[in-house]
Formats: sequence, C-alpha cells, structure tokens
Amino acid sequence: MHFAIPDTVEFTNSGGSVFVGFNVHINGTYHCSVRYRQLLCLHEQLKRELEQPHSLPPFPPKKLLPLSQGQLDERRLMLEKYLQTASQDPRVASSDLFKGFLLSAQLESSKETSAPVTLDVHLMSGQKISLEVITSDPSDEVLENLSQKLHLAPEFVKFFSLFLIRKDDDGSGEITVIKKLENYESPYISLKSLPGLHRVVLRKNFWDLSVETMLAEDRVALNLLYTQAIWEVERGWILTTKDVRNKLSSLQSRGEKREYLEVAKGLKYYGFVQFGECWCDYPHKGTRVLIAAGNKELNFRVRLQSPDASSSSSSSDSSESVSEGSFRVTRMRCWRITTLHADEVSEALDNCVSPGPRLELSFEYLMAKDRLQWITVVSEQAILMSACLQAMVAELLAKKGSPSTPKAPNRPWSFMRRDGTFHRIRPVIRSVSSDAISEVSVRSQDSTVGRHDEGRSSIKRLSGRLSGMSLKGPNSPSTPANPFVENDAFDGIGDDDL
Repeated sequence: MHFAIPDTVEFTNSGGSVFVGFNVHINGTYHCSVRYRQLLCLHEQLKRELEQPHSLPPFPPKKLLPLSQGQLDERRLMLEKYLQTASQDPRVASSDLFKGFLLSAQLESSKETSAPVTLDVHLMSGQKISLEVITSDPSDEVLENLSQKLHLAPEFVKFFSLFLIRKDDDGSGEITVIKKLENYESPYISLKSLPGLHRVVLRKNFWDLSVETMLAEDRVALNLLYTQAIWEVERGWILTTKDVRNKLSSLQSRGEKREYLEVAKGLKYYGFVQFGECWCDYPHKGTRVLIAAGNKELNFRVRLQSPDASSSSSSSDSSESVSEGSFRVTRMRCWRITTLHADEVSEALDNCVSPGPRLELSFEYLMAKDRLQWITVVSEQAILMSACLQAMVAELLAKKGSPSTPKAPNRPWSFMRRDGTFHRIRPVIRSVSSDAISEVSVRSQDSTVGRHDEGRSSIKRLSGRLSGMSLKGPNSPSTPANPFVENDAFDGIGDDDL
C-alpha cells in the first residue's frame, strides 16, 4: 500500500467556516480528502485496538495557532509519512478498522450516499456482467457478488480479483492495467472518480501456475482462465509463432479449452503481467524497456541502439536491437517507490527523460556474490510493478510456511465525519461457505445526523517528494520510516540461486 498526500483542499461549510482537507492518494490514484482530526481519531482508535500500540508511529502534534503555509506543508508531509509508516505494520493494514476508515472516507469524499446502483464488470472475453451493488460495497463484497452470479465455486474465488484497466482513446486500443481493487475501496466509486475510459475487469490473481491444474477442474474457473489466455494471445502479451497461432486458433474453434491452455502455458510470457513501454538506467541511462512481471522475476526487453545510429542525427527502427534479461525477485534486496514532480529531474536518468510528474521504481539487485547494484525504472505503472513484486514475495514465503500475521480483534468503532459527527461501525460476521474462512464486513449506524458542510472547494497545489515504501513486521521499529520495501525472500538466497 503506497500513500501520498500531494496537495490539500479548502472546504467551506454552511456556516461559512473554512477548514483544510488533505488529499490522500493510494497506489497512485486519488482516494479521499480527510481532515487532520479525522486522522487523529483513527490514530487514537488504532492505539486502543492494537495489543502493542507503541508500534504505531508518532502522530503529528496539534498546533494552537493557525498554520502558516510552510507549517501546513510540513503537516501534510508528516501525515503522509504517518500513513505510510502505519500501513507497513501488517496488523494495521489488515485490520477492519483501518480498511473501514479508508472506505468510509472514500464514500464521504465522493459525496455518494449508500444506495443501490448498477456496476458493470467485464470478463476478459469482453462479456459485461451487470451487478446490483451498494455504492459503499468494498471490493471483496463485489467480487463475491460476481462469483455467485457466475457460479464460481467459493473456494476458488480467492484466485481471482477485480482490476481497473484503461483503454486509450487515441485509436490504438491499447490496454493498461491501472491497479488491483483492494478491500478498502468501493469499485463503483473508484471507477467513477477516474477520467477517461476505464473498466472494472475480473482477472486471475496468482503467480504459481501449478494452481491452474486445480482450477481447471471447475468449469467456470476453467472458462475464466481460457478467456484471459485468448485475450493475452490476441494482444501480443503472450508471444507466439505463426504455427502456434494457427494451432491455438484451431483449438479455439473446436472449443478445446484445456488443450488450448496446455499449449499456452508453454509460451513466452504466459502468466505474466505486461507493462507499457518505460525508461530505465540499465544497461545505461535513458534506455527504453518493456517490462513484464511473472515467474518470480521482472523480465526486461531492452531496446538497444547501434553505435552508428546513435552518432547520426536520425535513426530508424532497423538500427535498434532488442536484448532480453531477467531480474529474479529472490535477488532483489529491497526496492522503493519515488514520485518526481513537474520541476524535478530524475537523478538516475539525468536529462534523458523530460521533467514532469512521474513515478520511479528502484530496486537493489544482487548482480554477483559480492556486488549489489541499484536499477531504476521510470513508469506510470511503477506502483503496480511494486505490488506485483510484493505479491510474488508473499507467495514464495507462504510456500515456505512463513507464519501469518495475527489479525487485530474486530471491535465496534466509529468514523468521524469532516463536520465532527460520528457514525458507529459494527462488525458483522458473514460466512462465505462451510469450506472458506469467515469474512468480516462492516455496517454503519448513525449516532448523529450528519451535515453536508463541503460547499465550495479550492485546490492548493503543494510541492514535495512522496515518502518511500516499506514492508516491515509488527515488531519492527516504526520511526523513522524506512523508505525501502525489505524483501524477506532475499534472506534465503543460496549459492544455487547465483
């Protein structure tokens, strides 16, 4: 989970009073606008919920006098650091209190009321499934709703997730995966808040391809895997030759889904997530690269320019060659996300890429037994790349039998609205199936009548770097925030891996 607070917003309530809200972005997209005291209320409730409240980072102190612009900027950065650091604790990130707060804040910020709506979810085949949902339904409830409509076996639901994708409107039809929809957000609101042509789609969400043998025994799961494989072959995400393409077309025409998948599994980039073209500083600064994540690695297809072409004033595609290499996730010691703003130049790429708002993913890689090297990628999908790395590491650790993080107890809690009123959140246990673990959803009860005090608003743009990411255990020191994602799978690397 990557938090950023790049700017603030001023609200004017019905009484004419003005207060400041902080615009919270999660995983690269706007999520909500909250006041300082709302986050303070969350902090106080987290301290009561956690068995070790001292593991929480210190909360930015109150100020008696109105804040100057410089003090406001400082508070914004401190709140950003607090959210980033607190979310590094798996007990916080997985708690229903923390996720419920983010969901409630998103609902309040969108000015949506909790009401029935229709949400269109697309399968990879292009088929549209219209679901009747509540605007406040989190992603896991929408996914369960969809799985029931598709008649997907409950024990297989966890292998699929909802994603936001964007279809470019420049005539190319290019598809970009924006992010996985998480349980702290409403798919309906997240989709509605994005400009341009976006869709909610159902995709598989696992990296270990041996799982597909089990899923293929279920008719619905098999069909989902099959249609996604067709989609990726047709768009070139999975590489094929002409002969293989003809064979796949023949299998598809005969409806031989299992046979189609068996052939597809043997092809390059099956089971990978493909990212759009980006820039990196390896093997040299300003290198154009295509990146794919899968099979416990980041795969790089680097466009190399011939020496003759680089010395001439003009170059053509024929002067370029493509070199391929892979960076194994088990050999990444750590990685971090950095956001550069419009007036900042990437130190890693010098002036090869024009200045402007953009994201960087940097990882420290074990190139040899005695040599670590930092590699930086500039891409609008850097956060999604980081999420893929974390998911692959989590699967590796789970297969090794790493202990799961203890979950914080589910107790009633309250969400403070911007106007200072509260509504009570009471956990409601719902059993998905006799074979599945019971899940918890939250339902709210108003304790006071809320007021709509968000009248006029004006954005104040503020500069500053975003904090880094980190992934630490519950007993790790929380301050100062570690700007890196520490890779627990790196510790188990052996000579065979080198």
